[in-house]
Amino acid sequence: MNRTFKNTSALFALVLLATAVFSQTISTNIDSLKNLLHTTNGIRKVNLLKEISVSFWNSNIDSSIYYAEKALLEAKKDGSDAALGEAYNNLGNAFAIKYKYDIALKYYQKALEHRERNGNPTKIADTYYNIGLLYRDQKKINNAIVNFETAADYYSKANDYESQLDSYNRIISIYTDINNKNKALEYSFKTLSIANAHNLDDKKANIYNRIGSLNRLLKNFDLAEKYYSLAFKEWKKSNNLYGMQSAYNNLGIIYDEKGQVQKALEYYNKSLELAIKLKDSSGIATAYNNIGYLNSSIKEYESALTNYYRSLKISEATNQKDAIFNTLNNIAAIYLKKNNLTLAQKTLKRALTLIKDVKEISYKLETHQLLSELYRKKGDFKKAYYHKNIELAYTDSLYTQQQIASITEMQTRYETEAKEKEIELLKKDVELKELQYKQQKNVQQVLISLTLLLAIIFIGTTLVLYIIRKKNRQLAEKNKELNIINTKLKESEANLKELNLTKDKLFTIIAHDLKNPFNALIGFSDILERNYHHLTDNEKKEYISVISESSKNLYKLLDNLLQWTRTQTGSINYIPEIFKLEPIINQEISTLSANAEKKNIVIKTNYNLNKSVFADKNSIATVIRNLLSNAIKFTDIGGKVEVTLRESTEEPKKAEVIIKDSGVGISKEDLDKIFLLDGSHSTKGTANESGTGLGLLLCHEFVTKNNGKIWVKSTRGKGSEFHFTLPTA
Repeated sequence: MNRTFKNTSALFALVLLATAVFSQTISTNIDSLKNLLHTTNGIRKVNLLKEISVSFWNSNIDSSIYYAEKALLEAKKDGSDAALGEAYNNLGNAFAIKYKYDIALKYYQKALEHRERNGNPTKIADTYYNIGLLYRDQKKINNAIVNFETAADYYSKANDYESQLDSYNRIISIYTDINNKNKALEYSFKTLSIANAHNLDDKKANIYNRIGSLNRLLKNFDLAEKYYSLAFKEWKKSNNLYGMQSAYNNLGIIYDEKGQVQKALEYYNKSLELAIKLKDSSGIATAYNNIGYLNSSIKEYESALTNYYRSLKISEATNQKDAIFNTLNNIAAIYLKKNNLTLAQKTLKRALTLIKDVKEISYKLETHQLLSELYRKKGDFKKAYYHKNIELAYTDSLYTQQQIASITEMQTRYETEAKEKEIELLKKDVELKELQYKQQKNVQQVLISLTLLLAIIFIGTTLVLYIIRKKNRQLAEKNKELNIINTKLKESEANLKELNLTKDKLFTIIAHDLKNPFNALIGFSDILERNYHHLTDNEKKEYISVISESSKNLYKLLDNLLQWTRTQTGSINYIPEIFKLEPIINQEISTLSANAEKKNIVIKTNYNLNKSVFADKNSIATVIRNLLSNAIKFTDIGGKVEVTLRESTEEPKKAEVIIKDSGVGISKEDLDKIFLLDGSHSTKGTANESGTGLGLLLCHEFVTKNNGKIWVKSTRGKGSEFHFTLPTA
């Protein structure tokens, strides 16, 4: 991350007058600044030493610290909070650049003491902003956000709304980095409100563009189109050609994602025209690459190659290594589609020479994916397997990065909630102590009154009893509030335990269930490699069949594992719509018909519903697929599976789907925990089919998310009936 400190003090007017013979960029002329030291003193000398210190940031940090310390000595002589705040803040900056974070934080806190006494909100905000940068670089996300928020509040008090926007932009970047796009959107709209309220029209285009990009990442393509269009209007209003060119490219991407090919091509060409007009090499290369990608998607391979080579030529001229690498991958992919293996291999070999200089992991992953495909087509399965292993390693690395971001986001959320609860408990504790103090004070006053006013002892006693009862009621109420807070803390602890259980389940599946398919793949492929010429055709076919089946099982396992992980991190978008269930059921029956035919299982349907349902179509398709797959898996050869669709007899205004099989059934012990995380486990089917133990867990989460209910009726040895309901439209 690039560090940009807030250091807003300027050289005073007298210094500027005394140095008129020097360059206007006096802060970079170190010798000139040193000469001025002999003619200044006080806070002006502190600022001058600070400017010299800043001049050494990028060249000699030890010299920067030396002059920052001299500035502090001068500030101590001056004695003003303004001078001391400036000197301590600058020392914090210098040590932060040297990665001495503890020392830097100590100086920033000293700067805050003096700046808060001085009362300048801009200076106070600058130091909070720098502390935010410090915590961000240490990955202390929650602390960074708190300090950027505080900086934003002080900038608002100083009417410095551009710096306020800058502070919120830092928070947006943090939430984007930890994959919390919804929070990033929340702060983006906050910056938009500030820009509108204070007529910061020059900021609106970038804000609209960011909101568009966040919506694109969230797959909200209509909203992304809306805000990219608003960004374009603002850039057009200010005649910002670079912004307009970027907006055209972004809109092209959105129309490409929405499947509107001609419209996407139109906007990519507009982006290209502006990039050529601006002589923007990067923009031209990007436009040609995007047009080539679009050509490829509609199988216009020659046009795609022409545009990719144009992009490659420009990227090579400007030595943009990641762009060169990405374009080479795209070209190789075209040659593979055309089955021109020689040119594909030549292109990928060139890409391999650049791979060590490429930063983007997804590009490297794609290269080895293409090499694996190339050697598979050439029949060199050993090399294909070698590159497939490297591809999987990069996939694992990419997944780990995403998981770290997700865990960081969850940890940030948990820390924030924990701190809020801790603050609330402290407040209640203070209130309780205040009440106890008041009670003691009241008792003392009553005793004094009793001594002085013996004549009215009866009235005094009555008053004391009344006050004590009232205070006891208040204490009881406060104790009750404390008990409620303790209960909430216990609930938080339970949630944390559930998160740990989720993590343990994930590791169990990775350690155990992924291992078996890989053992089959490696074992049988090794047998084929070593004994290929000694095996009969039937044996070869049998081993290849085992490898194929293991690959399919591995894909299904990974798909379920991915969907389950996405439900735990909240990254699945549920988009309810009105649709008929019959086509979805028929489609999933068709998809699984091959599995049923292998076991000579008959699948019957019984549709008695004329209404549509209101739910997320993709998640409901997953539910039906998993339940049908399980029914086939646990039904013996020659058995039957029946799918019934009807109006629910148990829940009004809901459709009910019943998937009944004649299989092995489920024991009563397993029935009670079949949809729970700690009860989910992998069980072999009647034909020794494997599973993940996640299918029914996914079904339960998806049905519940769609406002439905799922349950099962089963007797061991007599088959099972899985029921689930959905709201009708």
